[in-house]
Amino acid sequence: MHAVQLTTATIAGATGGTFADSFAAATGDSLTVATYSSGGARVFSAWGIDSDSIAEIAWYYGRTDSTQDTTYGLRTMIPAVALGGAATNASFNILGQRQQIPVFSADVPTIKASSTGSDDLVMAYLTEYDNLPGASASFDSWTNVNASNPPVVSFVCNAVASGTVGQYGSARALNTDDTRWVAQRYYAILGFSVKTQVTTVALKLFETGNLLLGAPMGALHLDQRNYFVDLSYNRNKPLIPIMLGTNAGNGFMYISDAEASTSPKVDVHCLLLPPTYTPPAAT
Repeated sequence: MHAVQLTTATIAGATGGTFADSFAAATGDSLTVATYSSGGARVFSAWGIDSDSIAEIAWYYGRTDSTQDTTYGLRTMIPAVALGGAATNASFNILGQRQQIPVFSADVPTIKASSTGSDDLVMAYLTEYDNLPGASASFDSWTNVNASNPPVVSFVCNAVASGTVGQYGSARALNTDDTRWVAQRYYAILGFSVKTQVTTVALKLFETGNLLLGAPMGALHLDQRNYFVDLSYNRNKPLIPIMLGTNAGNGFMYISDAEASTSPKVDVHCLLLPPTYTPPAAT
């Protein structure tokens, strides 16, 4: 089954120094690549932040056909003090728009950082699996969801980041703050907008195979109203999540940020699909 999974990793209170600290998975996540049965897998979007200073990441896998070597692999900078200073930016891209890292079943990455002592670092990335057993996710393309010129609608969800930097905050049902979801109608979830920038906005839906799916919402990511549409276009694949309105109470939002207890006030931007719409069969 085609699936996309969000992973968040953190360094809390860095030691500081040249690649002196290693990222660990946020509670509930795992850095280990899931075991898949056929096809391939790849990391295709990644973002992160250092809460207080500039940082550099070295990201490599045990398989050299992922990142060439097990010394540094992918090296990338996080210019956290840009755009007005530290603690205001929330996230920067770690991978370029069309870059990807091929990954392999059960491989475990090492992700290290050069930073300053006592800094907090958070990163997140999306891994796509061509065939992840049991995932049964529901995605569609822009061409399909926009074919009937459906109405647009947005729903507010006031999820809050954890008091522990980098961890996911409490789950908040999508219909807690806005009950206008129409039962027995499908929605195409296009993207998000926020009042306050945060590192990651994440969703967990029955229709994502109960896997987390997320987006960066940092200083360079504040116009993400078409985030999943853009992903779909850039990858030339159906990557717009589809949710049945009936399931809004069992769909949850989570916030992860490099600052504690951030309250971004998220609007979820959607298309209300026609009564005749049927989501593509999971493949």
